[in-house]
Amino acid sequence: MNTELTRRRFSDLLAATTIAAYVLVALGTAVSTTGSAASCTTWPGCGTDSTIGPFSGELLLFWGHRVAALVTGLLVTAAALAGWQIDLDRRVGVLIGCAVVLFPVQVALGAALVVGGSSTVTGLHLVLAMVIFACLLVALVLTLEDGARDDSRQVDSIEPASPVSEAVEPVETGSERSVVEPQRPRGLVARVRQTAGAYLTLTKPRLMWLLCLVAVAGMGLATLTGASLEPSTAVATLVGGVLAIGASGTFNHVYERDRDRRMNRTADRPLVHDLVPARNALAFGVGLTVASGAVLVTWVNGLAAALTLVAIAYYAALYTIVLKPNTTWNTVLGGGAGALPAVIGWVAVTGSVGAPAIGLAAVIFLWTPAHFYSLAIAYREDYARGGFPMFPVVEGVLAARRHVAFYLGATLLSASVLGWLAGLGWVYAVTSITLGAVFLRSVIRQYRRPTDDVALRSFYVSNYYLGAILVAIILETLVVAG
Repeated sequence: MNTELTRRRFSDLLAATTIAAYVLVALGTAVSTTGSAASCTTWPGCGTDSTIGPFSGELLLFWGHRVAALVTGLLVTAAALAGWQIDLDRRVGVLIGCAVVLFPVQVALGAALVVGGSSTVTGLHLVLAMVIFACLLVALVLTLEDGARDDSRQVDSIEPASPVSEAVEPVETGSERSVVEPQRPRGLVARVRQTAGAYLTLTKPRLMWLLCLVAVAGMGLATLTGASLEPSTAVATLVGGVLAIGASGTFNHVYERDRDRRMNRTADRPLVHDLVPARNALAFGVGLTVASGAVLVTWVNGLAAALTLVAIAYYAALYTIVLKPNTTWNTVLGGGAGALPAVIGWVAVTGSVGAPAIGLAAVIFLWTPAHFYSLAIAYREDYARGGFPMFPVVEGVLAARRHVAFYLGATLLSASVLGWLAGLGWVYAVTSITLGAVFLRSVIRQYRRPTDDVALRSFYVSNYYLGAILVAIILETLVVAG
């Protein structure tokens, strides 16, 4: 048989095994948090007779977990047998061997839990499932990299960007588009409309819906503690958050305006074309910051206001000025700005910080590189022209794709831990499993079809994934409140 075809089939099998292992982890945490295990107290059957019914939601979830365990076990065995028949990378063999050895232990711990295990056994059961998934994911990435086309070239150089006070002419080479100066309307109403649109663009409104959803999910999680959420608190938190996001985006536009002139993706921004003077934009950002703090202090609480100011400073100063132009770790370390709304939402309801809020913030933090690196892969040459040392620019596409996969794995596991911490049920479990598997498949596809279009699709899928699990969290909390 053709060696290349055999390796392709092996990588397909390993991909299926990895996805199945993730499904097993997610279902396992859902069984633990919903108390589904109480619906079945024997193993491997679920009673003393040969019948399975009557079915309930908990019993279906429990049996889904057992079926996933059976399927995963068969796939792990098949992957190990297939791997022995081809010349595997030694590291891949060791990682698959790790899964083969640990899986029977995992099954034994599951059986012990059914017949009466302790919380220690529950924790160990979950940890081993995560280790098995991690081993399989790393093995899959190594296998895919071995068969990937060598498209990991680095961008030859990063053009230095001029200081903020200097003007930089747009670069026009190859397929790059030139910057087209927008027409200035003649009528007063048209000019006012254009200026208002420019100020709105400064606030980066496309970021608002997702960050507001994060804050709403944080507020929803807080209600699971028994705390009540007043409509006025929710509205004030979102208004303060929108103002804060607008301030952060405006400061980012001001500082990066000259780099934006060099990049095709950002060359149409208002400050590039002087639709808004930089001084006015800076004053606008300060005004939004003050307004945000005032709303949160007056109608929410002081801690929420303080954390919101920290989030603005994090994005506008630490990320935009320090991290983004100076280090390949900019995306990873900058993820804290996007994670803070989860904590702010929780604090708005409870007045303090809780473990589920930290868990949701961890999901956002780990999701950020898995999300943004795909965009950076597609626009790596544009970022190089802007003078930004984004990871794909400095380390190459293949290395960036590897980080996308690993951070995605960490995101999926942290989402499962969040479900366990917050006691989320089957709606969250089904959503995170379905969209998580789709997200993982989209990243695998980047290795199979290493094009910028495929990377962009993965970027969009990452948005759908996060949006869906945030909505699932909100739905779960509404069900509890109802």
